[in-house]
Amino acid sequence: MRNKLFLVSYMYVILFTSYSCQKNNFEQEMNEFNFIIGTQTIGAQYKFTQETNLVETAKAIRNMGSNILKISLGPQYFDENYDIPYQNNIQSLTDLAKEKSVNQVLRMDFKYYQLWAYEFLQEPTVLPNHKNNKYAEFSSYKEIYGLTTYLLKEFTGTGKIFYLGNWEGDWHLRQDYDRTKDIDPQTIQKMIKWINMRQRAIDDAKKNTPHNNVEVYHYLEVNLSDLAIAGKSCAINSVLPHTNIDYVSFSSYTATNPPATEEEMDSVLTAHLNYIESKIPPKKEIQGKRLFIGEYGWNESEYSREQINERAKWVIKTALKWGCTYILFWEMYNNELNTDGSNRGFWLIDKNNQKTPLYETHYKFYSESREWLHQYIQKKQRMPTEKEFTKAALTFNALK
Repeated sequence: MRNKLFLVSYMYVILFTSYSCQKNNFEQEMNEFNFIIGTQTIGAQYKFTQETNLVETAKAIRNMGSNILKISLGPQYFDENYDIPYQNNIQSLTDLAKEKSVNQVLRMDFKYYQLWAYEFLQEPTVLPNHKNNKYAEFSSYKEIYGLTTYLLKEFTGTGKIFYLGNWEGDWHLRQDYDRTKDIDPQTIQKMIKWINMRQRAIDDAKKNTPHNNVEVYHYLEVNLSDLAIAGKSCAINSVLPHTNIDYVSFSSYTATNPPATEEEMDSVLTAHLNYIESKIPPKKEIQGKRLFIGEYGWNESEYSREQINERAKWVIKTALKWGCTYILFWEMYNNELNTDGSNRGFWLIDKNNQKTPLYETHYKFYSESREWLHQYIQKKQRMPTEKEFTKAALTFNALK
């Protein structure tokens, strides 16, 4: 009898332990689940605490419920409104990643990081216009390789995913911002070389660096999609097809600003996403969609807060339905000023620390997402696929 009681107790302990482990695993997976929508913090013009602007805005994004963070890393770090002073010992992207505030946000409990990563060797442009171009290429490769190696080693086992990329690539081709001019063919070739060199540096670092449960990818951001569809030379038509890029970010103002109705937004944005995807070279190592929206948005000089919230829901629903990996609104705190010094109003939290309706939409979306996940797991005893989540998300009250 005693042996039977022992066996029953032992089996109960095993079952309870198994259940507890499974429950803890589900809770971790829920916290790390990609809720797709989010925002970024770059160049914010105000703050409300004694923390650096970078840390404060990162915390604000996390408190909203997002586990996605997009920031900028590069030689202009001290001029990005992050409250990070210039430091002589910061001479590379790896040095900057170790800086106190940057290091703090990289160690926060974000799962997904998008980083504008610009080598200290050069200004934010295409391949360095250096007299010794071979030296410039080697130094640029070495710096991206070094940052990738650091991220893989430092965050191994954390489950974090880092995407290293650039700001709107078409302005690297047109540094005078004149979209009517033809692009110098040499500039196109330099940009192709620059993008492929960065991709090779990341691929080589991943191959040569032991790591576990951490990932680094490379993305090219494009923006002038209207020129692309018109068959003109631009990053989408002239650079993207000649790369080995992991992912593509779409700064989507040319597709998301003109539409005046939800139906028009759905039609135009879908067409632009389809066109860009058609130019992405295949990459068998990565499954699923490799195109996401790195920027979309409107400022309060153009639309009311209610209109911005409504238009954002149009974009989110279309992009979710299409299958975008991320959909990032520009941005948490405003970064642009009018000529009189006033804020233009690209924000989810305004200069008076007031949350906009679109902030509330994000907050409610995350809340509904977690509740839906909880119910799904209880019923299915597994995590949903991205398609299952997307289908459900399109019905959330937050997007109505």
